Amino acid sequence: MDPVTAMATASAAFGALKKGFAIGRDIESMATDLSRWMGALSDLDQMEKESKNPPIFKKLFGGQSVEQEAIMTFANKQKAQNQRRELQQWISLTMGQSKWDELVKMEGTIRKRRQETLYRQRERRRKFVEIVAWVMFIGAGVAVLTSFVMLLKSHAANAEQMTICRKVKCEQLEGRKLVCIFRGQNNTIESQFFELGEFIPQEYQCKYDPKARKDLTVQETLKAIRESQK
Repeated sequence: MDPVTAMATASAAFGALKKGFAIGRDIESMATDLSRWMGALSDLDQMEKESKNPPIFKKLFGGQSVEQEAIMTFANKQKAQNQRRELQQWISLTMGQSKWDELVKMEGTIRKRRQETLYRQRERRRKFVEIVAWVMFIGAGVAVLTSFVMLLKSHAANAEQMTICRKVKCEQLEGRKLVCIFRGQNNTIESQFFELGEFIPQEYQCKYDPKARKDLTVQETLKAIRESQK
């Protein structure tokens, strides 16, 4: 149901009614066209009510289309009201006010019937779609949040973890330099250079190496340092 389709239906039915009146047909023989016209006007009224209170997701993501639909509904509603006034004048002048009053009662019955069937079903579908949309929106939010938390945990796991490295051995290099080897958890090995006479700590917080070579010895480390100094 949209305002353009509803207006097209109302205009087609109204055109048929005008032709019927022009050739002298009575209202009873045009009951089908009257019913179509009244149903279309009822739909336009319903759409105008819905346009004033659109679903939250339509407000958030519909943007300009919500405003355009409301304007279109209002414009078509005005056209339908013009048709209604013209039809009322025609019937009241040719058949009397009582005949128009009968049609108003008939219109009320049609509106009530559509309210209890079409519009109620439409409202249930709208609420169902809105609930599904909220569930999907919240689910997507939870998924994004979970991914973000997992990413943070991953970064934290890969971040610099510290361990206590204790002094294992020191060796003098050329000049007044000393190289000291410190070893921590998982065979984490670090080397530090000092000057002769400089304070050398027995332990300190060093960067934990989860991929340290298990077979690397202190002697091999010192050998590699000596060769790098040549």
